[in-house]
Amino acid sequence: MKIHKTGITRLLFVCTVLCLSSMLFGLPSVWAQNRMSAIDLSGSDWSICLDTAAKWQQDSLYAPPVDLSAVPVNIPTGGWQLLDNNPSEIRTTLPATVEEFYWGQNGDKFGVDGNYLGISWFSTKIHIPAEYRHKHVLLKFESVRFRAEVFVNHKLVAYDLVNSTPFDVDISGAMLPGEINSIDVRITDPNGNFDWRDSQNFMWGTYRTQPSHGFGGITGKVWMVATDSVYIEDVFIKNKPRPTEVDVELTGKNMTTELSKGCYALQVKEYKTGKIVYRREFEAVLQAGSNTRKFTINLPNAALWDVDHPNLYVLTAIWKGNGGATDRFDRRFGFRWFEIRDNHGDQQFYLNGKRIVLRTAISWGFWAINGIAPSDSLARKQIMDAKRLGLNMLNFHRTIGQTNVLDAADELGLLYFEEPGGNQFPEKLFYPKDALERKQADYYFAVRNEKFFRMIRRDRSHPSLIIYNMHNERGALPQPIDKAQMRAGRRLDDSRIITYNSCNGNIRVSEPDPKFKLHLLPYDTTFYDYGWFDQHHAGGPGVYHDNLYRNPKNYAKYTDHKDEIMYYGEEGAIGTPARLQLIREDILKRGKNIGWESDAYLKLYDAYNSFLYNNGFLGAFPNVDSLTRKMGNVAYYYQGRVIENVRINNTVDAYAINGWESMKQENHSGMVDDYRNLKGDPDLIARYNRPLYIAVKLNHKVVPTGDTVTADFYIVNEKNIHGIAVLEIQAIDPDGKRRLLGKEKVLVKGGSEYGQLLVSGIKIPIEHAGYSSVKAILRQRSDSVCAGSDQLYAVKFDTTGVSDQIQVADTSGKIQAYFDAIGVKYRNYRSGWPEGNVLVVGAFAPRQTGNPLVTDILEWVNNGHKLVVLSNTEVWATHLARKETIDFRGIKQMGTSWYGGNYFVKSSPLFHGLPQNCVFNWEYQCLATYNKHRIGMRMFNGNTVVGAVSDHKQEVYSALSVVPLGRGKIILNALDITSCIENIKHQKRTEGDGENASMDTFNSFADNPANVVGQQLLVNMLKD
Repeated sequence: MKIHKTGITRLLFVCTVLCLSSMLFGLPSVWAQNRMSAIDLSGSDWSICLDTAAKWQQDSLYAPPVDLSAVPVNIPTGGWQLLDNNPSEIRTTLPATVEEFYWGQNGDKFGVDGNYLGISWFSTKIHIPAEYRHKHVLLKFESVRFRAEVFVNHKLVAYDLVNSTPFDVDISGAMLPGEINSIDVRITDPNGNFDWRDSQNFMWGTYRTQPSHGFGGITGKVWMVATDSVYIEDVFIKNKPRPTEVDVELTGKNMTTELSKGCYALQVKEYKTGKIVYRREFEAVLQAGSNTRKFTINLPNAALWDVDHPNLYVLTAIWKGNGGATDRFDRRFGFRWFEIRDNHGDQQFYLNGKRIVLRTAISWGFWAINGIAPSDSLARKQIMDAKRLGLNMLNFHRTIGQTNVLDAADELGLLYFEEPGGNQFPEKLFYPKDALERKQADYYFAVRNEKFFRMIRRDRSHPSLIIYNMHNERGALPQPIDKAQMRAGRRLDDSRIITYNSCNGNIRVSEPDPKFKLHLLPYDTTFYDYGWFDQHHAGGPGVYHDNLYRNPKNYAKYTDHKDEIMYYGEEGAIGTPARLQLIREDILKRGKNIGWESDAYLKLYDAYNSFLYNNGFLGAFPNVDSLTRKMGNVAYYYQGRVIENVRINNTVDAYAINGWESMKQENHSGMVDDYRNLKGDPDLIARYNRPLYIAVKLNHKVVPTGDTVTADFYIVNEKNIHGIAVLEIQAIDPDGKRRLLGKEKVLVKGGSEYGQLLVSGIKIPIEHAGYSSVKAILRQRSDSVCAGSDQLYAVKFDTTGVSDQIQVADTSGKIQAYFDAIGVKYRNYRSGWPEGNVLVVGAFAPRQTGNPLVTDILEWVNNGHKLVVLSNTEVWATHLARKETIDFRGIKQMGTSWYGGNYFVKSSPLFHGLPQNCVFNWEYQCLATYNKHRIGMRMFNGNTVVGAVSDHKQEVYSALSVVPLGRGKIILNALDITSCIENIKHQKRTEGDGENASMDTFNSFADNPANVVGQQLLVNMLKD
């Protein structure tokens, strides 16, 4: 909650909060620090003040460890009174960023223009208890971005620029116990990205900095912790191959110069019940400085942690000094073990001795409102979203993760893969040619290494975290400094897999490759350059299409390469809009248009809403949320079916959706939006992540009636179903009538055979138009064990009613060839007044005749005829706009992959016999895939039948419009129907009445039966 208080009221509020915090500090906590005396300052009243006059561009930068005496002291421009007398200051709680409140403070909120670069101050006042006078007192920052200079009572006490990582500030020498103390944090935001890239370094003066997201602020919680001079500095709980055993690496800190004697008391209790399951004391002697000691805890009856049973424990470590000093440190953990095993020559992932196939999505680390730091509720929502989709992992992708997200993953049961982000460097840094480049290299590597090490120390006790990755899509071979970084990380945590690269390069499955395959395994210091195959296929096809499954040896993600881990690390980006209506409701609920994306989302909602109301689409989509959710279903269905391919393959070990969250600039391929709203219906993915079902795979999902599809049947089996069974196969016609296609005896293997082909090559004739289903039920001893189904759509290709007076203007000859193939009579048009009732235009340019506002063709249309512009649409639309016939204002090239563009249709006679009142999904694969010519028209008159949206543009376009002209009409088509009618050879016609005979099947469908949809749409345009 954001709070707004001033003067005495503000001070009383702060004191009240701190007093309450002091009373509560001894309660168990699941968060980063539960100490003998800890106060959460995040909920205090913080102010944000912009110091726009401050100079920072040419600063000298200091990598850790920092000698504070060498750092310049930068006070607010004009003095400290700037922070006390700033009329535009914002009051808030933490975490917070400048962009949350000041996006567009320069007067321009568009795109990335509203980003603030420069200096801001985050300030609060706190009461420090008098009893802290003889304590060692730290401020513990979870994270800031980018550079933080921390002042206590106007004294510089810390300098840190290892952004987005935790650091401690010793305030013992600057604090005033028993009084109100000021804390002022000078934040410098010098640069940053608002997209996915983390490979290009940013320059800050003469220094190279690691790329990271361009938000400035205190991006995590802040604690004040008071201890005696001897205290517990850190606790790392390390998992081991025996899942019920952990090693506790406990680091004690002795701030004195004398030996400190005492004992450690260790206690383990169940997190949910509080039941104590382990208690023991160990004598200890701490020398001056840090002292690390290892203890092994073995609990044979411990409840293991996994994604379905996230059993957690809390270890409490207490230091009891012989002189009376004491400290307490809680760390939450889980008993679990994640590893790679060789299963009869197949390298596979195992969690607690059971095989696991990872299904994940890549998260770029963008969030609602402040941009970079999730609230606890949003962090929890993220994990719940992934669980609802049936995923078992998420990736912190090209950016470091957040503590509260891992906390939620621990609690709810989700695995995590983490990258520090921005860990790459240009080659010249490794081979500096002069003193400047050496300076840049020394600074850069010191900071990048420290960021990686802090990430490991912060996150290594989370049971949800299983893999560290150093780089994403790095094209360079690992240098000695890279291997040194990996070794140093391994010394901090040797219990996890560390990979050098997640990549999209030309990787060969059977050859060693240090660039793309280098990795370290748990408790193993050997660098391996074979055994880990991670390849990206980042772009998606637009919608699910039939080429994604052909037969048991030919489908997307099929592989038979077993002696390496097969990890597909970025797959199938299909862009769809955010849940704009839900976001708008959230913004209005807050009562303020704050947040870095809010303005853009409100404008997007208004554009979509106006289009639905003004173009007669409310019958199809009663509100904006109905439209955006159904667009989200396009990506959901595709990802679900490809995940199914991964699972039936039984060799692929991991699959990562590209990506997790969308944001306003790009990356619209996310499964959720920045507010963590699921963008589609979760069951469309969750049903393919079930642990047990029958996968029904059809070689064609869209066909003309009279065609035959081939069905293959697999079991997805993580429940160890095994033995003899019977597979019962049914077809369900559009009217609900069931047909038994057969009963097949099968042997189910079970065990680690998670995907198994049971029956293949079943031929199913399709006689009826509409949606049919193929269903399979697996029975053992007549009991139903599991089932599954798939759906297909059949079109009864129908030329009934096609005009017998058609002319064609097409110099390519494609339209004529198609009409010849299907038996439609036509005449070629060359010039002048058209003959007949319908003129179909393809590759043919418009011509000017007579009066500027009159042409032969338009006069002909005006007299009650129909012009069908099938292609060359932009040229014709521009021509017609000049004739004041249509209000056309240009073409929008539809986005692809992570930008995305989607079509949607309302009810119209033009779509007779085809799905209507829907978003173009797999049924419209012949028109909507990304390899088609995809454009939208900026139309402001006529009747839009097919609407289109693209990337984050704040308007809706037309892909097919009908414009009345006098007694006639013009059909302007921007859909790529031409690609559906190419390469037609000859036909097969049923018995019928002349040119109006019904076409059940013909060779134009042989290679791609799904083209029947585009062909039927064209035929419908020809009907009177």
